[in-house]
Amino acid sequence: VNSFGMFYQWGRKDPFTPGAAITTGYTAAGAIAIYNATGTKQSQSSGTSLDGEWAYASTASNISVLTSKPSTYFGPYVPIASTGTLANDWWNPTTKTLYDPCPAGYRIPPNGTYNGFPTLSGSGLNAGASWNDSFFPASGFRSHSNGKFYYVGSHGYAWVSTPGSATYGYSLAFLSGAVYPNLADFRSTGLPVRCVSE
Repeated sequence: VNSFGMFYQWGRKDPFTPGAAITTGYTAAGAIAIYNATGTKQSQSSGTSLDGEWAYASTASNISVLTSKPSTYFGPYVPIASTGTLANDWWNPTTKTLYDPCPAGYRIPPNGTYNGFPTLSGSGLNAGASWNDSFFPASGFRSHSNGKFYYVGSHGYAWVSTPGSATYGYSLAFLSGAVYPNLADFRSTGLPVRCVSE
């Protein structure tokens, strides 16, 4: 099951739209097109907020805040689904949870799932990578620090359900010439998920 059409902050069930334009590096130069739930093109702001239906906030104190604001992208170092009032079982490496965004019968895979992912080089990346009869697009990511898109078309990612620390989760990351099957990343980073059968 391919859920690469949307991005998720680690531990959250609520999706965010993906990037609609290619960027070539970690830079905020120029607006990048995004689309809201009705398909209307939005313009990404140059500040720490997003135009249209999406909002950016730096406060998320408990589970009720996160679930009551599904259109709010929390950052920069907000411990999404972390310790204390935000339990690690929002996403769980051994079982599907209430907040797992995958459909019935599927769940987000645990750390180690992407061991053996191929390393591609140069034009072989071709905006994505094929592995185990599946295509992984070079979707880029939404930054934990401002919600902006980066590396769309050149870097690919996929969250796994294994928590790392109070502020980190694990993910697959790949780009031309390098693969990181168990990369630690801020939980407030927006990445796609790849669902696997339970």
